[in-house]
Amino acid sequence: MKKWITGLLVVAGCVAAIAKSSVDGTLRSPNILLIISDDQGYSDFGFMGNPVLRTPRIDGLAKNGAVFRNYVTGAACSPGRSMIFTGRNHLLTGVWGVPPRQNLRTDEAMMPAFFKAAGYETYYIGKNDCVSQHHTLPWFAGWNDAFCVGGYQHYAAILQRKPSGEKPIAWSNKKFEGWTAEHHTDEGIRFIKENSEKPWLLTMAYIIPHTPWAPADERFAPYYRDQGCSESIAACYSHIEQMDTCVGRLLDTLKETGQDQRTLVIYVSDNGQTGPSAKKVSTEGMIATDDWAARNVAELRGCKSLVWENGIRVPLIVSMPGTVQPGEREQFGAAEDLLPTVLDYAGINDGIVPHKPFCGVSLRPALDDADAICEHPEMFRMTIWGDGMPQAPQGYVEDPSSLRFEDHHMALRGAKFKLHARPGGNVELYDIANDIGETKEISRRFPEVTERMLAECRRRWEYAIDEGKAFRMARIVVGDPSTWKYGDGTFWGYASKVQETEGSVRVGALTRGFSKAGDRAVYKLDVVKAGGYSLCLKGKGMAGANHLSVQVAGQTLAAQKTADDSIEFGTMNLPVGEMNLEIVAGRPDGKTEPVQIERILFKGQL
Repeated sequence: MKKWITGLLVVAGCVAAIAKSSVDGTLRSPNILLIISDDQGYSDFGFMGNPVLRTPRIDGLAKNGAVFRNYVTGAACSPGRSMIFTGRNHLLTGVWGVPPRQNLRTDEAMMPAFFKAAGYETYYIGKNDCVSQHHTLPWFAGWNDAFCVGGYQHYAAILQRKPSGEKPIAWSNKKFEGWTAEHHTDEGIRFIKENSEKPWLLTMAYIIPHTPWAPADERFAPYYRDQGCSESIAACYSHIEQMDTCVGRLLDTLKETGQDQRTLVIYVSDNGQTGPSAKKVSTEGMIATDDWAARNVAELRGCKSLVWENGIRVPLIVSMPGTVQPGEREQFGAAEDLLPTVLDYAGINDGIVPHKPFCGVSLRPALDDADAICEHPEMFRMTIWGDGMPQAPQGYVEDPSSLRFEDHHMALRGAKFKLHARPGGNVELYDIANDIGETKEISRRFPEVTERMLAECRRRWEYAIDEGKAFRMARIVVGDPSTWKYGDGTFWGYASKVQETEGSVRVGALTRGFSKAGDRAVYKLDVVKAGGYSLCLKGKGMAGANHLSVQVAGQTLAAQKTADDSIEFGTMNLPVGEMNLEIVAGRPDGKTEPVQIERILFKGQL
């Protein structure tokens, strides 16, 4: 019997999944087609028991592949995707929610880097999430090319392309008429056809069925209206069926080009189910609306952003005709397993790229043998919104060590048992193998299991806090030519990445305040090349901000030139190393409106 490597997720520094034997030099390494849907829940498939929704092509992929129903992802988009791309728990990568809490650290190695190093052609298509931050634009992370959408524009979208050149510094934007998913699929088909003679990694990150479900796709929506669906659900299902058609076109292209037998296809959602009804979720994870009941066929508890099953449980499909044995897999799997798994099948030793320890393990033993007895580490998950979320009243967590385990809602998820550590110190245990709806609390029946899992859940939390990367905003990297910079050589960072504030300063998409003396925001710089850098702030409402100054490396610079969208401070000398940069408000001349800062720019001679 084959067994997975067992071990602790974070207490032991995560489990390292070592890629197995290399592919024979006379054989071509398999292609990897990774399809990620957006907010597609456990019941949002025909093959998962939805009696109304039509997903024939995804159903066919499931029929001819392996299906893991006992699989968990993250509670929201960015946490789920960060784990898929790094093989690590999202808290350890710096991600603790959606923007501005999407702080994937610059020292994390992402999936395409391994494949690019192994000679694969790599391409990223779709949602610009966890690949768009400073230092992690797709082509800096290892994808050779990219074609993305920045928001949830399902129709007539502004789409983003990588301009010419190996590592361009900004997107090329263009409006495309028609459906976003179909434009992305067209590009994926072109890529598959043009690279039939070399191994490739193609990431197809659809934005379906993330809201807004407008406009409805009228090619499909009338059928759902005829089935008695509300206008909202008819629109949602029309988008899912549109995506199903797109997936079918990708699969047809693989077969037409003779690549279906040598392509590992993975289909998975980034997180669980959501929609307008999710706004009515109770603290117990219950939603009582007709639309939710119609869509939540499996009657799972919770929704996206929560660690109840409907927030983190989705099916995983893995297919490779002639290699992966079709059928259901009872074994446990998680988002952190996908990177170790694809490396395993590609025959790529993970040591080819420096990286931090993986938290997941390869699912290949279960894929090669459905009857394999497999052990898997329990996986740590955290609610990222609502009751039990990390509180950041100013938009950030000033002191992560001050966060108390007992104030949050976390879960430790295993193959059979699932423990909830809820706010106020309440603890619940469920037999998730036999009670996927989390309806029967059994902690008193299994006190030893409860005690062990609670201690383990607490250790995972404390490890993430003590490591110093969780709940911290990202550093601003200055002087590294591999980081994203303006065309004139200016390095920059988002002003939302604060480490601490004082006074009336508040953090959101923009950092707002600085209208009163003593208002202050502190940032962490990581200067990798010493030199003189001129500093400028970009944002809104800056014309009257002469009272601002900047302090860094023992130097204080006063505002020299202001405009509505910028403040210039002159030149400072920065040594190599980590240091604080502080933006400080002096006493303004009379009453002034709050300043809104979006970016901090450093222009140097490099």
